[in-house]
Amino acid sequence: MNSPENKSNFVSRVNQLDAVHLNRDIGKIFRDNLLETVQILSPVIYTKIKPELELMVQSGLWMGSVGTQCATFGQKLLMLSYDKESLTLSRLSLHFALTVVPLYLKSNAENRFVNKEWLQKALNVGEHIAIALSIINFFRFLKTGKKPSLVDFFLGLDIISLRSNQRNVGYKYMTRELIWGGFMELIGLILPLINIHKVQRIIKSAFKGEVLSGVNFVTPRLTAMTVCGFCGDRPTLPHHMGCCGEVFCYYCLQGNLESDSQFCCVKCGVKVQGVYELC
Repeated sequence: MNSPENKSNFVSRVNQLDAVHLNRDIGKIFRDNLLETVQILSPVIYTKIKPELELMVQSGLWMGSVGTQCATFGQKLLMLSYDKESLTLSRLSLHFALTVVPLYLKSNAENRFVNKEWLQKALNVGEHIAIALSIINFFRFLKTGKKPSLVDFFLGLDIISLRSNQRNVGYKYMTRELIWGGFMELIGLILPLINIHKVQRIIKSAFKGEVLSGVNFVTPRLTAMTVCGFCGDRPTLPHHMGCCGEVFCYYCLQGNLESDSQFCCVKCGVKVQGVYELC
Protein backbone atom coordinates (compact mmCIF):
# COMPACT_ATOMS: atom_id res chain seq x y z
CA MET A 1 0.00 0.00 0.00
CA ASN A 2 1.29 3.49 -0.83
CA SER A 3 2.08 5.86 1.99
CA PRO A 4 0.25 9.22 2.36
CA GLU A 5 3.43 11.03 1.35
CA ASN A 6 3.61 9.20 -1.96
CA LYS A 7 -0.04 9.96 -2.64
CA SER A 8 0.44 13.69 -2.04
CA ASN A 9 3.39 13.70 -4.47
CA PHE A 10 1.34 12.23 -7.29
CA VAL A 11 0.72 14.68 -10.16
CA SER A 12 -1.35 13.69 -13.17
CA ARG A 13 0.21 13.85 -16.61
CA VAL A 14 -2.45 16.27 -17.83
CA ASN A 15 -1.68 18.76 -15.07
CA GLN A 16 2.03 18.63 -15.82
CA LEU A 17 1.48 19.20 -19.54
CA ASP A 18 -0.97 22.03 -18.80
CA ALA A 19 1.67 23.68 -16.61
CA VAL A 20 4.22 23.52 -19.44
CA HIS A 21 1.85 25.12 -21.95
CA LEU A 22 0.64 27.76 -19.48
CA ASN A 23 4.19 28.77 -18.61
CA ARG A 24 5.06 29.05 -22.32
CA ASP A 25 2.02 31.24 -23.05
CA ILE A 26 2.55 33.49 -20.01
CA GLY A 27 6.19 34.05 -20.94
CA LYS A 28 5.24 34.86 -24.52
CA ILE A 29 2.67 37.47 -23.37
CA PHE A 30 5.17 39.24 -21.10
CA ARG A 31 7.95 39.14 -23.69
CA ASP A 32 5.84 40.33 -26.63
CA ASN A 33 4.26 43.23 -24.70
CA LEU A 34 7.57 44.51 -23.36
CA LEU A 35 9.42 44.17 -26.67
CA GLU A 36 6.60 45.91 -28.57
CA THR A 37 6.74 48.81 -26.09
CA VAL A 38 10.49 49.21 -26.53
CA GLN A 39 10.15 48.97 -30.31
CA ILE A 40 7.57 51.77 -30.31
CA LEU A 41 9.67 54.02 -28.04
CA SER A 42 12.95 53.54 -29.89
CA PRO A 43 13.08 51.30 -32.98
CA VAL A 44 16.83 51.91 -33.39
CA ILE A 45 17.69 50.75 -29.87
CA TYR A 46 15.31 47.82 -30.21
CA THR A 47 17.09 46.61 -33.35
CA LYS A 48 20.54 46.91 -31.79
CA ILE A 49 19.90 45.26 -28.44
CA LYS A 50 16.97 42.92 -29.19
CA PRO A 51 18.81 39.76 -28.01
CA GLU A 52 19.83 41.46 -24.76
CA LEU A 53 16.27 42.67 -24.17
CA GLU A 54 14.94 39.14 -24.64
CA LEU A 55 17.63 37.88 -22.25
CA MET A 56 16.56 40.44 -19.62
CA VAL A 57 12.90 39.47 -19.97
CA GLN A 58 13.60 35.74 -19.79
CA SER A 59 15.94 36.21 -16.84
CA GLY A 60 13.35 38.30 -14.98
CA LEU A 61 10.65 35.72 -15.61
CA TRP A 62 12.93 32.93 -14.45
CA MET A 63 13.96 34.80 -11.28
CA GLY A 64 10.33 35.59 -10.47
CA SER A 65 9.30 31.97 -10.83
CA VAL A 66 11.81 29.14 -10.52
CA GLY A 67 14.59 31.26 -9.02
CA THR A 68 12.57 32.40 -5.99
CA GLN A 69 9.41 30.27 -5.89
CA CYS A 70 10.81 26.90 -7.04
CA ALA A 71 7.96 26.73 -9.55
CA THR A 72 7.14 28.14 -12.95
CA PHE A 73 4.15 30.46 -13.42
CA GLY A 74 2.20 27.64 -15.05
CA GLN A 75 2.93 25.33 -12.13
CA LYS A 76 1.84 27.98 -9.62
CA LEU A 77 -1.51 28.39 -11.36
CA LEU A 78 -2.13 24.65 -11.05
CA MET A 79 -0.80 24.44 -7.47
CA LEU A 80 2.30 22.51 -8.51
CA SER A 81 5.96 22.99 -7.65
CA TYR A 82 9.38 21.48 -8.03
CA ASP A 83 10.54 19.35 -5.12
CA LYS A 84 12.64 21.81 -3.08
CA GLU A 85 14.82 19.05 -1.69
CA SER A 86 16.04 18.14 -5.17
CA LEU A 87 16.30 21.74 -6.40
CA THR A 88 19.77 22.57 -5.11
CA LEU A 89 21.79 25.70 -5.96
CA SER A 90 23.80 23.88 -8.62
CA ARG A 91 20.65 22.53 -10.24
CA LEU A 92 19.10 26.01 -10.17
CA SER A 93 22.13 27.36 -12.01
CA LEU A 94 21.95 24.57 -14.58
CA HIS A 95 18.20 25.12 -14.98
CA PHE A 96 18.84 28.79 -15.80
CA ALA A 97 21.64 27.87 -18.20
CA LEU A 98 19.51 25.30 -20.04
CA THR A 99 16.27 27.30 -20.26
CA VAL A 100 17.36 30.94 -20.69
CA VAL A 101 20.85 31.00 -22.17
CA PRO A 102 20.09 28.89 -25.32
CA LEU A 103 17.30 31.27 -26.30
CA TYR A 104 19.70 34.21 -26.05
CA LEU A 105 22.39 32.46 -28.09
CA LYS A 106 19.88 31.57 -30.80
CA SER A 107 18.46 35.12 -30.95
CA ASN A 108 21.98 36.61 -31.00
CA ALA A 109 23.07 34.36 -33.85
CA GLU A 110 19.94 35.08 -35.90
CA ASN A 111 20.33 38.86 -35.52
CA ARG A 112 24.09 39.40 -35.68
CA PHE A 113 25.64 36.41 -37.40
CA VAL A 114 23.28 35.85 -40.30
CA ASN A 115 26.11 35.75 -42.85
CA LYS A 116 27.99 32.93 -41.08
CA GLU A 117 26.58 29.87 -42.75
CA TRP A 118 28.48 27.38 -40.59
CA LEU A 119 26.98 28.90 -37.45
CA GLN A 120 23.45 28.82 -38.89
CA LYS A 121 23.90 25.18 -39.90
CA ALA A 122 25.20 24.34 -36.42
CA LEU A 123 22.16 26.01 -34.87
CA ASN A 124 19.80 24.09 -37.15
CA VAL A 125 21.48 20.79 -36.30
CA GLY A 126 21.36 21.58 -32.60
CA GLU A 127 17.71 22.57 -32.82
CA HIS A 128 16.82 19.36 -34.67
CA ILE A 129 18.66 17.29 -32.08
CA ALA A 130 16.81 19.07 -29.26
CA ILE A 131 13.46 18.44 -30.98
CA ALA A 132 14.26 14.76 -31.46
CA LEU A 133 15.28 14.38 -27.81
CA SER A 134 12.12 16.22 -26.71
CA ILE A 135 9.97 13.78 -28.69
CA ILE A 136 11.74 10.80 -27.11
CA ASN A 137 11.36 12.35 -23.67
CA PHE A 138 7.65 12.98 -24.31
CA PHE A 139 7.03 9.28 -24.94
CA ARG A 140 9.06 8.45 -21.84
CA PHE A 141 6.92 10.91 -19.87
CA LEU A 142 3.72 9.31 -21.12
CA LYS A 143 4.95 5.98 -19.78
CA THR A 144 6.37 7.10 -16.43
CA GLY A 145 4.33 10.25 -15.70
CA LYS A 146 7.39 12.16 -14.45
CA LYS A 147 9.62 14.94 -15.79
CA PRO A 148 7.62 16.29 -18.77
CA SER A 149 10.39 18.53 -20.13
CA LEU A 150 13.85 17.63 -21.33
CA VAL A 151 15.48 19.98 -18.80
CA ASP A 152 13.59 18.37 -15.91
CA PHE A 153 14.79 14.96 -17.09
CA PHE A 154 18.45 15.99 -17.40
CA LEU A 155 18.44 17.64 -13.96
CA GLY A 156 16.32 14.98 -12.27
CA LEU A 157 13.67 17.46 -11.08
CA ASP A 158 10.39 16.03 -9.81
CA ILE A 159 7.10 17.93 -9.73
CA ILE A 160 4.91 17.68 -6.63
CA SER A 161 1.37 18.81 -5.92
CA LEU A 162 0.62 21.46 -3.29
CA ARG A 163 -2.98 20.28 -2.87
CA SER A 164 -5.11 17.18 -3.23
CA ASN A 165 -4.17 14.95 -6.12
CA GLN A 166 -7.66 15.11 -7.60
CA ARG A 167 -7.93 17.00 -10.87
CA ASN A 168 -10.81 19.48 -10.99
CA VAL A 169 -12.71 19.23 -14.26
CA GLY A 170 -14.90 22.17 -15.29
CA TYR A 171 -17.93 20.47 -16.79
CA LYS A 172 -19.58 23.83 -17.53
CA TYR A 173 -16.70 24.70 -19.83
CA MET A 174 -16.85 21.29 -21.49
CA THR A 175 -20.61 21.60 -22.03
CA ARG A 176 -20.21 25.06 -23.52
CA GLU A 177 -17.55 23.80 -25.91
CA LEU A 178 -19.78 20.91 -26.99
CA ILE A 179 -22.69 23.26 -27.62
CA TRP A 180 -20.58 25.67 -29.68
CA GLY A 181 -19.02 22.78 -31.58
CA GLY A 182 -22.44 21.37 -32.45
CA PHE A 183 -23.69 24.82 -33.42
CA MET A 184 -20.76 25.39 -35.78
CA GLU A 185 -21.31 21.99 -37.39
CA LEU A 186 -24.99 22.83 -37.87
CA ILE A 187 -24.10 26.14 -39.55
CA GLY A 188 -21.57 24.40 -41.78
CA LEU A 189 -24.29 21.95 -42.82
CA ILE A 190 -27.04 24.54 -43.47
CA LEU A 191 -25.11 27.36 -45.18
CA PRO A 192 -24.33 25.46 -48.41
CA LEU A 193 -28.06 24.74 -48.77
CA ILE A 194 -29.06 28.42 -48.68
CA ASN A 195 -29.41 30.26 -51.99
CA ILE A 196 -27.59 33.47 -51.11
CA HIS A 197 -28.46 35.23 -54.39
CA LYS A 198 -32.15 34.57 -53.92
CA VAL A 199 -32.09 35.78 -50.34
CA GLN A 200 -30.34 38.98 -51.42
CA ARG A 201 -32.96 39.58 -54.14
CA ILE A 202 -35.82 39.07 -51.70
CA ILE A 203 -34.30 41.46 -49.16
CA LYS A 204 -33.59 44.12 -51.78
CA SER A 205 -37.08 43.83 -53.25
CA ALA A 206 -38.59 44.14 -49.78
CA PHE A 207 -36.82 47.46 -49.25
CA LYS A 208 -37.28 48.80 -52.79
CA GLY A 209 -40.91 47.78 -53.13
CA GLU A 210 -42.58 45.87 -55.95
CA VAL A 211 -40.59 44.80 -58.97
CA LEU A 212 -41.31 46.74 -62.11
CA SER A 213 -43.15 44.84 -64.80
CA GLY A 214 -41.44 46.65 -67.60
CA VAL A 215 -39.43 49.70 -68.63
CA ASN A 216 -38.60 51.38 -71.88
CA PHE A 217 -35.88 49.55 -73.76
CA VAL A 218 -32.59 51.41 -73.86
CA THR A 219 -29.92 50.35 -76.28
CA PRO A 220 -26.84 49.40 -74.28
CA ARG A 221 -23.53 51.00 -75.21
CA LEU A 222 -20.06 49.83 -74.37
CA THR A 223 -17.61 52.67 -73.62
CA ALA A 224 -14.24 52.95 -71.93
CA MET A 225 -16.02 53.68 -68.63
CA THR A 226 -18.54 50.82 -68.80
CA VAL A 227 -18.43 48.39 -65.90
CA CYS A 228 -20.45 45.29 -65.07
CA GLY A 229 -23.60 46.12 -63.14
CA PHE A 230 -23.02 43.18 -60.81
CA CYS A 231 -19.28 42.84 -60.10
CA GLY A 232 -18.22 46.43 -60.93
CA ASP A 233 -15.31 45.38 -63.15
CA ARG A 234 -14.73 45.71 -66.87
CA PRO A 235 -17.33 43.44 -68.53
CA THR A 236 -16.07 40.05 -69.72
CA LEU A 237 -18.10 38.92 -72.76
CA PRO A 238 -20.57 41.85 -72.39
CA HIS A 239 -24.25 40.92 -72.31
CA HIS A 240 -27.45 42.75 -71.39
CA MET A 241 -30.97 41.87 -70.28
CA GLY A 242 -32.94 43.89 -72.84
CA CYS A 243 -34.24 46.50 -70.40
CA CYS A 244 -32.52 49.65 -69.17
CA GLY A 245 -29.26 49.19 -71.03
CA GLU A 246 -27.23 47.96 -68.07
CA VAL A 247 -24.26 45.86 -69.15
CA PHE A 248 -23.13 42.68 -67.37
CA CYS A 249 -20.43 40.08 -67.66
CA TYR A 250 -21.79 36.95 -69.26
CA TYR A 251 -20.63 34.83 -66.32
CA CYS A 252 -22.16 37.21 -63.74
CA LEU A 253 -25.50 37.28 -65.53
CA GLN A 254 -25.68 33.58 -66.34
CA GLY A 255 -24.50 32.56 -62.87
CA ASN A 256 -27.20 34.64 -61.19
CA LEU A 257 -29.87 33.25 -63.51
CA GLU A 258 -28.85 29.67 -62.76
CA SER A 259 -28.94 30.26 -59.01
CA ASP A 260 -32.16 32.35 -59.07
CA SER A 261 -34.67 32.09 -61.91
CA GLN A 262 -36.36 35.30 -60.70
CA PHE A 263 -33.19 37.37 -60.92
CA CYS A 264 -33.88 41.05 -61.63
CA CYS A 265 -31.80 43.83 -63.09
CA VAL A 266 -29.79 45.49 -60.35
CA LYS A 267 -30.50 48.93 -61.81
CA CYS A 268 -34.16 49.00 -62.89
CA GLY A 269 -35.48 45.92 -61.06
CA VAL A 270 -37.05 44.31 -64.13
CA LYS A 271 -37.15 40.53 -64.26
CA VAL A 272 -34.86 38.98 -66.81
CA GLN A 273 -36.54 38.62 -70.19
CA GLY A 274 -33.50 37.12 -71.86
CA VAL A 275 -29.76 37.23 -72.17
CA TYR A 276 -28.50 39.14 -75.18
CA GLU A 277 -24.97 39.53 -76.41
CA LEU A 278 -23.75 43.10 -76.80
CA CYS A 279 -22.71 43.61 -80.40
